[in-house]
Amino acid sequence: MKLSTLLPLTLSLAATAANAQWDQLQQLLNPGSGSKSAGEKIDPVPNVVYPIDRENYRDLLQHNDLDWLVLFTTGPDSCPGCVLYETTFNETVALLQENNKIHFGRVDCDAETVICSIFGAWGSRVYHITHTNPPSKSFPGLNGHNTHLHPVPFHRPGTESPPPVDSDGQPIKDAKPPPPPPDARWIAEVINDEKWRGFDEWTGWTHPFDGSLQIPLYQWWWVVGLFAKVPPMAMMVGIGLFSRFITGRFTGRVYAKREQQAAATAQQAVKKKN
Repeated sequence: MKLSTLLPLTLSLAATAANAQWDQLQQLLNPGSGSKSAGEKIDPVPNVVYPIDRENYRDLLQHNDLDWLVLFTTGPDSCPGCVLYETTFNETVALLQENNKIHFGRVDCDAETVICSIFGAWGSRVYHITHTNPPSKSFPGLNGHNTHLHPVPFHRPGTESPPPVDSDGQPIKDAKPPPPPPDARWIAEVINDEKWRGFDEWTGWTHPFDGSLQIPLYQWWWVVGLFAKVPPMAMMVGIGLFSRFITGRFTGRVYAKREQQAAATAQQAVKKKN
C-alpha cells in the first residue's frame, strides 16, 4: 500500500480516537452532559460504598448537597500496604451505619488515574467532602469554594512513633518512624463529632472542583492518558509513516533543487558555447 494511502487512513483513525477522548473530556468538564437526562438526581444509599469514576465524580461529590467520606486507594500490586487502609475504611463504614448524614465513596486509582491525580491521592487517602453556602474563604483574588475538602488522617493524633535513635540516643538523620496503625474508631469519631472541621481545608488554585488549575491539570493528564492508550505497535507504525512522509518531502525538495541547479548550469554552459 502506498504512503499516500496509509497516511490519510492513519490520520483518520487518530482523529476518531481523539474525538472520542474529547467527548469524554467534555462530559467530565461539563457535568450533566453525559447519559443522564437533565434534572435527574443521583441519590446514593447511605452506609453503602459507592464507586466513583470520571463519569460521576462531579455529579456525586460536587452537585449533590450530601456529606461524603471518600477513600482513594490503590491495588495490592502497586501498594501492598493499601489493603490494610481499605480494610480500615470498610470497618469505619460499619461503625457509621447509624449515621445517615454521611455517604461513602471509593476511587480505584489503578483505573482512575486522572481523578486521583486531580485529588493528589496516591496510595491511600481519605477526604471528607461537604457543601455550604456562602463559600469558604480562599486565597485573595480567587472565588470561594462551595464544595469543601478536608483530609482525614487514618490514625489518631498523638499515636505517632518516636523518631529512631542510634546507640547514643541521638536521632538518626533522614530516618522516619513507622506510621501508626490506622484506626477505624478514630475516623468514625472524626465524622460523628465533626472533628474534620479542625483539619486544614483544601483551598486555592489546585482545588479539584473550583481551582483555576483544575481544568489545565485534567487536560494534561488527558493527553498523557491518550498516548498511554495507543498500542506500542500502532505508535511505531504512526511514527514511521510520519517520518517517511517528512523525509520524503524534504528529500524531494532537495532533489528538485539540485535538478534545477543542474539545468541552470547546463543552460549557462550552452550559452557560453554559443
